[in-house]
Amino acid sequence: MNMEAVMGVLLGIGLGAACGFRIFVPLLVASIAIHGGFLTVTPEFAWLGGTPALITLSIATLLEIAGYYLPVIDNTLDVLGAPAAVIAGTILAAGFIGHMDSMLQWGLAAIAGGGAAGVIHGGMA
Repeated sequence: MNMEAVMGVLLGIGLGAACGFRIFVPLLVASIAIHGGFLTVTPEFAWLGGTPALITLSIATLLEIAGYYLPVIDNTLDVLGAPAAVIAGTILAAGFIGHMDSMLQWGLAAIAGGGAAGVIHGGMA
């Protein structure tokens, strides 16, 4: 495995873990960085840097942040947040893990990125 692949795996795990704290904020940050040309992802995840994704993730992030100030919405976010954090962590990790077999990419993304997000989110809940 070359250094670029190792950095992609580490970045994916880090962003996946960040999804355990806030689900949409890491996705939004990654989207902004990809849109601005500061980060590159595998070709199948180029959509994450597109304008529709940027707008959608901005709205979702604002709603997520606002939801933490309303107890009813906060409790709902805690319940729905666990699977959403794992999914978001897996997607982000897979987007940065490239140059390997598809099965290995998604397996590593699910275990490392999704697992890190799930553990962090579970610890916070």
